[in-house]
Amino acid sequence: MEYILAGINIDQAPVDLLEKVSVPPHQLRIRLEELARHAGGGVILSTCNRTEIIGASTDPETGLGRLTEFLDILAERGGHEAGDLNRYVYHMVGDDVIHHTFRVTAGLDSLAIGEAQVAGQVSRALQAAGESGSIEPPVSRMFHAALRNSRTIRRETGLGRDSLSISSIGLQLVQRNTGDLSDKTVLVVGAGETGRLTARTLKHVGVEKIIVTSRSAERAKLVVEELDGEAVPISELSSAISHADVVVTCTAAMEPIVLRGHVEEAMAGRGDRKLTVLDVGMPRDVEPDVAELHNVELYSLEQLQSVADEHRQNRMDAAAEADVLITRSVERFKEQLSGADAEPVIRTLGSRVDGMRETELARALAQMPDLPEEYARVMDTMSKALIKRILADPITYLRSGAGKSAAYDVAQVFDLEFDEAD
Repeated sequence: MEYILAGINIDQAPVDLLEKVSVPPHQLRIRLEELARHAGGGVILSTCNRTEIIGASTDPETGLGRLTEFLDILAERGGHEAGDLNRYVYHMVGDDVIHHTFRVTAGLDSLAIGEAQVAGQVSRALQAAGESGSIEPPVSRMFHAALRNSRTIRRETGLGRDSLSISSIGLQLVQRNTGDLSDKTVLVVGAGETGRLTARTLKHVGVEKIIVTSRSAERAKLVVEELDGEAVPISELSSAISHADVVVTCTAAMEPIVLRGHVEEAMAGRGDRKLTVLDVGMPRDVEPDVAELHNVELYSLEQLQSVADEHRQNRMDAAAEADVLITRSVERFKEQLSGADAEPVIRTLGSRVDGMRETELARALAQMPDLPEEYARVMDTMSKALIKRILADPITYLRSGAGKSAAYDVAQVFDLEFDEAD
């Protein structure tokens, strides 16, 4: 069985296409159930800059075709024609999937290199796949190993020293165009994980006036209690925008939350006071034509690349350290995986040979009915030790990393049943 991956990324595809295949957390369970029916299962990893499906298949070509079809189904639901996204989809098989998953989980393939949030997103994707029953054991083992590796990287390299996020580099872009934010009023639309991180970053850079709105009034209140800000109902969005100098949106909504009409209404009584809007939602939270309005500057994920590239250059040494650790971790994982593949054969072999030992020992003892009990125990111990020594080399071979071919070879020698497709 080989690992397989089909995905679409902001580096290769337009945002309007990427957002059509995006799967927000509240839809993950139902999409995983659909994936299981269509392609036999897998893990759906959907972040601000990618949607990838990772699985395993005994027929990689057919498996990749089904994963690609599923991405196409998601795109069609969003209004794209069938086959429209095929030219943007990338595929990986085998070891490439392992290495890629380790890099993504460590934050090395994010817009904000070393981004800490991505490990949490991977963990939630894994948990959802496990709860829905859509994940094969080898895929689960790979993701768990990638998460352990990400913790090691953050502990042992420079990537863990400064916490970067998409919203933090977005705010840097805003600061370059609007100046110091400390005297500005900033509205945060969304009170989930990214919203909380954004609000904390704003507080850290000295913003004194922070307003938070969300479809969940309770979550908005929790965020502002921590930061001494102000929570407003989402029904008062236009009014809240009218008071803001900067708006940052980061919701998990499938449709835009900030509409052109909201911003037009908010700008009506502001005179020449400018408004900067930063949209880090995926799908986008702000209608694109908001950018056409007078005195409104709109930034979305596409505009963050320049700042992200600067951080990438500044973190090249730490990223190189992380890549060395990843290469080592991948090799260790592959060795462990080969051993895991061999365990069923090892157990069957051990059971078969021990059964033969017990039969021959019983036959020998039957020919010596007067043999003292302590001598019988010595023979039992001696036979176990002999079997252990005989099996030592085959078991070492099975656990050496040679994989299924080693299991097949040993199974042939000892006449054991073995299905190479397992």
